[in-house]
Amino acid sequence: MGRNILITGASKGIGFELAKILLGKGDNLVLVSRNIENSENVNELKKISDNFYLLNCDVSKSEDIDKLHDFTKSKLGKIDVLVNNAGRGIFAPVGTETAQSIKEIIDLNVFGLIYLTNKFVDDIVENKGSIVNIASVAGRKGFAGLSTYCATKWAVVGFSESIRDELCAKGVRVINIEPGLVDTDWGENLPEAFQQYKKSVDMLRPEDIAKLIGFALDAPQHISLNEVLIRPTNQPR
Repeated sequence: MGRNILITGASKGIGFELAKILLGKGDNLVLVSRNIENSENVNELKKISDNFYLLNCDVSKSEDIDKLHDFTKSKLGKIDVLVNNAGRGIFAPVGTETAQSIKEIIDLNVFGLIYLTNKFVDDIVENKGSIVNIASVAGRKGFAGLSTYCATKWAVVGFSESIRDELCAKGVRVINIEPGLVDTDWGENLPEAFQQYKKSVDMLRPEDIAKLIGFALDAPQHISLNEVLIRPTNQPR
């Protein structure tokens, strides 16, 4: 019997690569993103296994999270692992952000992650499972033009450490992954200078992060990789 695992932001990038790895291990997955049911990548997953369920879900919205909770319980019962991977960043210098863009980033990166964790934590405690939160090097270092994004990732780090302190005695592993630059389509309105900076770095691949998460989940139960900061070798900060 494989593990029951829920992954957000699973239609592409890190979430998709992780789904491929976990399906290959025999795990049972619920995979969500805003439009995953129409994703062409699903055909690639079917070549590995059909042990997965798809649900279109915007995890910035409480009503979608409630729907996701009910869907997951109906398909898998209790889950062993929650992977909070969905996230969004919009480049905007301070003073130029709108109320809407600030709220959208915080609702997805912080509210959604926290509320979804609250919905499933009882399952994970019962099964002595794991919570994987995808933070960022931006949760350690501020980047000009990405202040709201950085603030959300600092929040993810703080939330992860707080629930780790609360849940470790119950046998739950809280794994906080903090990648540097990853070669995905992350980032909206990125200026040319930032684009050129990305090109100057030998960026991490989504599969690099997925393999790291797989390693952390496969570690013996008494081993918890609480916080993993991973950067490209030639990314200074």
